Amino acid sequence: MIKVDSIKPINGAGNLRAFATVTINDKVKISDVRIVQQPNQAAWVSMPTREYKNKDGQRKWSNIVEILDEQLKKQIEAAVLAEFEKLQPAATREVWK
Repeated sequence: MIKVDSIKPINGAGNLRAFATVTINDKVKISDVRIVQQPNQAAWVSMPTREYKNKDGQRKWSNIVEILDEQLKKQIEAAVLAEFEKLQPAATREVWK
């Protein structure tokens, strides 16, 4: 069972639209799930990552949480996007979809 505990909309952060917190089977809680959406594209879900710099000073990203089960991953994405959609005014949905 996937439960979306909260969605916090973000404004003025480029393509980042919101952060979500998700609980899986009342046993695992994942915070900082990102909802990303580029203009004229559908929103998508990104699991938490952390930024670091390699020895050459280049920015890199490392997964904090990785969902290995594809079915579970799709269930999480669907639940998060469904809740996010409820927060969007109709005009915004048309512009960003």
